[in-house]
Amino acid sequence: MFFSRFFIVIILFFTSYIFPLKLSANPIEIDSLDKVIDHVRSLRSRGISGEKIGIILDCHGVITNEESHHTSHTLKDNILEALKYFHDEKVSVVVATAWDDLDAVVQYAIINLGLGDFFEVTPGKKTLLKYFSVGSEGNTQLEGHRNGKIVALRSIFSINHYFRQKAFALEVVYPGKVFTHIAGVDDDRYNLKIFEHNFLETRHYKDKCNLTLFHLQSSKVSPALSLSEPSSYVLSTQPSAYIPPSVVTLPVTFDSHESSTDEEREQFYDGYGSDTK
Repeated sequence: MFFSRFFIVIILFFTSYIFPLKLSANPIEIDSLDKVIDHVRSLRSRGISGEKIGIILDCHGVITNEESHHTSHTLKDNILEALKYFHDEKVSVVVATAWDDLDAVVQYAIINLGLGDFFEVTPGKKTLLKYFSVGSEGNTQLEGHRNGKIVALRSIFSINHYFRQKAFALEVVYPGKVFTHIAGVDDDRYNLKIFEHNFLETRHYKDKCNLTLFHLQSSKVSPALSLSEPSSYVLSTQPSAYIPPSVVTLPVTFDSHESSTDEEREQFYDGYGSDTK
């Protein structure tokens, strides 16, 4: 009997390494940031402190109507309302962009639109983040740029110039801060797929933080001027061993994007090789 129990324990131990914890994914499609406000209100109504909630926003297509970088941008209709609400509730909000020219993003999509104070940015004062480690084990190596609460992060092993490691944004801006709930908002399904993948490496996942990803449906502003943008999706993820009663579970449909195929999208796992943002 002793040996049989010992054998079972050994099998379970090694199985945990061979078959890692699965994610329970519940994508959430939204057409407005009002749904993210509602999500935070729901958490607050259950007694969850705003200081325990973190939000990672994409810039183009989420803060601005335009989905790619230009010198002229317009704000999403309710972004100011959302930012003011998050600020009042003491929710930590950061912006993670995939674009490589952070100074231009900060100037044209943040400062020129009156959002500089929200994100504590300084014109032309980005900080180079060179070869630093993050993650639950401290062995995820990134590089990038930061200006206030705006970051652009990528793996040091990336084979292109896009900055897609958005899941680590809160670790960079708020090192050491503990969150119980994190939300990611993006208009790009591809970015959110990478977000989910990277979240498994964050210290937040190790701390059993609840993750909810939101896909903000495309507004398709100025398509002639914009680069091709994939539509996004959103996931609520949890380690299978940790499923608190507050997990959001909303059904969602997955859209395909007319400008890209599933085969093209799958290229990213072998080096984040897509040319979309």
